[in-house]
Amino acid sequence: MGQGAVGEQREAAESEPVGRGWSWGWRLALYVTLLLLAILILQGAVAAADPAALRELTVWGAGAACGAALLVTWVMMSGVESRPPASLGLVLNARAARDGAAGFVFGFFVVSVVPLAMAAAGWLQLSGGVPETSTVLWATLYVTILLALAALFEEIAVRGYAFQVVARARGPAVAIVSTALVFAGLHAANPGVGWTAIGNTLLAGILLGILYWRTLSLWWVTGTHFAWNWTMGVAVGLPVSGLDVGAPVVGVATGGPSILTGGDYGPEAGLLLTLATLCGIVWAVRTPRLSRDPEVLALGPLIETTTDGWNGLTGLTGID
Repeated sequence: MGQGAVGEQREAAESEPVGRGWSWGWRLALYVTLLLLAILILQGAVAAADPAALRELTVWGAGAACGAALLVTWVMMSGVESRPPASLGLVLNARAARDGAAGFVFGFFVVSVVPLAMAAAGWLQLSGGVPETSTVLWATLYVTILLALAALFEEIAVRGYAFQVVARARGPAVAIVSTALVFAGLHAANPGVGWTAIGNTLLAGILLGILYWRTLSLWWVTGTHFAWNWTMGVAVGLPVSGLDVGAPVVGVATGGPSILTGGDYGPEAGLLLTLATLCGIVWAVRTPRLSRDPEVLALGPLIETTTDGWNGLTGLTGID
């Protein structure tokens, strides 16, 4: 098929209303159903081979979840939308690596402000040295891989196909807020969770949604998400969403008022992280440094591609 024919098909697809054929609501319902089914089957297979996966999240279990998300995304994009799954922001090119690295640096910067502030206030002190044994180093590597896979799964599942379907039908503001609500809901059953923790997770979801809308890169947001968890759990050794991920680079002892530091739940339940996340949101909205990959736009994503993100606050009200 010639490039002209491909371009005509893409233009026709972009101009087709979402409500034609399957409405956006039914598409989302099918996507969620298939995703849950795929996760149940693949993680069930992992649990059958490794019973430990029933008690805790393992690398194999997280890998199975990623596989399920990728499989269902491929089914929906190829079978229902007649578009390449890479148009969701999964293009494998040199820019993908740069986006992932840029997202990691940004996420590291946002989160690292919190332990630095805690240390300056005398609320965080080292309780152990840097690990030296190969056993501890391998454990740290294992947790790092686990956190990377978990971040990739959540970004594909929440801010991939579902985000673009909602953004096309109802605009970016609805997509950003609705996916952030889902993201917060996924953490609502974590041990020790409270309203501050839920609020911070909601803000984190809004931040990730804005980053995804402006870059259309799942690599960018996965890098940010991964750095968020890795900085707290591995680099500093603080709880991540109420969970002790283990194998920290340094061990720390914490103190100070829980309303600021998050206490046993970790920084995500403290107002210090609230402030850091709000600053991150302001940057994500206003910075001119974020842009969309032309290769992703050329593949014909579900959303409009007439603008390269948005300038300032205008994109929160609709697609220009």
